[in-house]
Amino acid sequence: MKFRVYKTSCFYLCLAVTICCILAACSKMDATYRPFIENGEIHYAGAVDSIKVFPGKNRIMLSWIIADPQVNKVRIYWNNKSDSLEMAIKRVHEIDTVKVILPDMREGAYSFDIYAYDDQGNRSVRVSTTGQVYGERYISSLLARPVKSALFSNGRVSITWGSADMHVTATRVKYTDAAGTVRNVTVPVDSATTMLDNYDFNAHGTFEYATLYMPDSTAIDTFYSAYETVKVKGPPQEYAKTGWTATASDYDESSNRGPGNAIDNNVATVWQMSKAAGLTYPHTITVNMGATNSAYGFTFVQRSPLDGPIKLIEIEVSTDNNNWIPLGAFTLAPIADKQYVELTEAVTFQYFRVIVKSDHKNSNFSALAEVGVYKR
Repeated sequence: MKFRVYKTSCFYLCLAVTICCILAACSKMDATYRPFIENGEIHYAGAVDSIKVFPGKNRIMLSWIIADPQVNKVRIYWNNKSDSLEMAIKRVHEIDTVKVILPDMREGAYSFDIYAYDDQGNRSVRVSTTGQVYGERYISSLLARPVKSALFSNGRVSITWGSADMHVTATRVKYTDAAGTVRNVTVPVDSATTMLDNYDFNAHGTFEYATLYMPDSTAIDTFYSAYETVKVKGPPQEYAKTGWTATASDYDESSNRGPGNAIDNNVATVWQMSKAAGLTYPHTITVNMGATNSAYGFTFVQRSPLDGPIKLIEIEVSTDNNNWIPLGAFTLAPIADKQYVELTEAVTFQYFRVIVKSDHKNSNFSALAEVGVYKR
């Protein structure tokens, strides 16, 4: 019996010690949090969620979602809380998307702190975000899309564009047509060429254009580069062929229709490529203009009647008859009218050669009535 009493006493003693330890620990926890709840339990309003930032010109738009039905206003701080905006919230749906534009903002980067308040005056935890405002400094850095060439022909101006910056969205061209009407043409960023119709070159001779930018895919404003004036190059003017000489890789010697016939200003005479058995394309004609000229293109006249007219050609130019620069491959149409092979920009040279690669009859040879060079 004494053993049983002793065992029971130990049990109660351990239990008492454990309770004291728990009470002491709770007292310490209470001491830790007591300063924060002396005035009662703290309640927080629901914070804004899913913040998005939309940059603009001297303004910025913020949007967010509010799910707490008790929230009735939001306060936004920026510039280290020296500036702020308070806005009332009028609920429409259970979860509302709120948008606000901050106007009259200076250009630069901003940090925003947003607090929501409920109808009991409780404030949410802070939610922060950053954004960029654009202005004159950004605009002054914008460059107009390069114009490679602007060429007039037959009442139209053909504009060839250079590559565009990654933030370019379009280009705006402004010109006055032959009727005196001011026209505005919007050029998509992926367009390499643009045609201005009904253009009166003698009355105007220029056009203006600016390039449109969006610095960010979420921007709420479009920015324009400064307008630039471009002088249009006039209609083609062929160089006189006086003093020109021509040689060829081959010609029809039996009929004496040599390469000189292609530069004699007589469409009735032709350079007839050799008809010798086993000889086929390419056939080449080389012309020495006798002086260095700046050219925008070449003219070609097919032989008439159109019996196997020339199809594919390549053109090369040189200033010394030794070092040659390829200008590219071109296709001539099977027509009797003079054809203009336009270059994207002016090229200076004294010598040029035309390498004939094929004809529209799939034969081994063809003939050329005239070849020329023009400026603008």
